[in-house]
Amino acid sequence: MISDKQLISFDYAIKYLLKDKGDYEIVEGFISALLKTKGYSAVKIIALLESESNKEDPKDKRSIADLIVEDENHHKYIIEIERNVKNSFIHKACFNTARLIVDNLAQREDYTQIVKVFHISLLYFPIGDGVGSVYHGKTIIHEIESNERLQVHITDPKTHEEFDATDILPEYFFISVPQFNERLVKELTEMDEWLYVMKHEKVPENYHSPYMQQVSDKLRILRMTEKERSAYTFYMKKVYNDRDELEAAIMKGEAKGLAKGKAEGRAEGLAEGELQAKRAIALKMLDRNMNEASIIELSGLTAIELATLKQSAIKE
Repeated sequence: MISDKQLISFDYAIKYLLKDKGDYEIVEGFISALLKTKGYSAVKIIALLESESNKEDPKDKRSIADLIVEDENHHKYIIEIERNVKNSFIHKACFNTARLIVDNLAQREDYTQIVKVFHISLLYFPIGDGVGSVYHGKTIIHEIESNERLQVHITDPKTHEEFDATDILPEYFFISVPQFNERLVKELTEMDEWLYVMKHEKVPENYHSPYMQQVSDKLRILRMTEKERSAYTFYMKKVYNDRDELEAAIMKGEAKGLAKGKAEGRAEGLAEGELQAKRAIALKMLDRNMNEASIIELSGLTAIELATLKQSAIKE
C-alpha cells in the first residue's frame, strides 16, 4: 500500500520535474545546497542540454540530466546529474565529463568559452569507509618542487572579467544515498535534508529548507496520474534489477575471494608442512655431525635456511 506521504524516488523526480519550467525550483534547490557545501553560490537553471544521450547501450544511459545553470554573479556552469548502481562509477564520471566538455566545445568553437562542469553521481551502494555520504573532488595542479599552485589568468573579452583557466577543470560530487545516517548529526543541515529525502523518500519532520514543502506537495506518488505512475513503476523495476545485478556481482566476487583464500591457505599450509619436514631431517643430520653439503643435498634446505636452523638450534 502506498503511503500518502511516500515520495517519488529522487533520481526519477529530477527527470519528472524538469518537464515543466514551473518545477525547476526544486532541482535548483538541491543543486544549490550541494554547491554551497564547497563555497559556491545558489544557481538557477537557464537551459537543458540533451539528457540520457548515450546511445551505445540503453542500459547505461549517460545521465539523468545535463543542465546549464547561472549563479548570482552570472557565471555559467554545466551540471551533470546521473544515477549509478555500478562500481565503475568513477570511470563513467570521467568519460561523461570529458564528453560534455568536447560536445560543448564543438558547439562554441572557442576554447576559452568552455564552461566548468560539475558532475553529480547519485550512488545507491556504499562507498569509502562509511563515515560520510557526500564526497567531493577536483583537479588542482602544482609545481613539483615548490608545490606552487598553477594559475593561468585569462580575461574574458566580452565581460573583461579575469578568471583562472584552471578552474574550468571538472569537479565531482559522489553521493552514497544509503550511507547517509541522520542519527549521526544533531541537527539536519540544508544538504542533510536533501539526503534524508533521497534515502527515505519522504521529507524530514522538522525541516528548515524552503524547498521541502514543495518537495512534499509535488513529489507524492498519489499525485501522479495513472499514466505517470505506470511509467514510474517501469522505471523502478529497472532500478531494482540493476541493484540486484550489482549485489549479485558483489556476492560472486566475495565467493571467489573466499575460494581463492581457502586455496591459498591450503597451499601455504602444505608449503609450511614441507619446510618443517625438511628441518626435522636436517636436525637429525646435524646431530650426527654430517657435513653441510650433504645436509643441503639430502634435506632439500637452502644454505640460508640451514644456517638459520643452526642458529635457532644453538639458541635453544
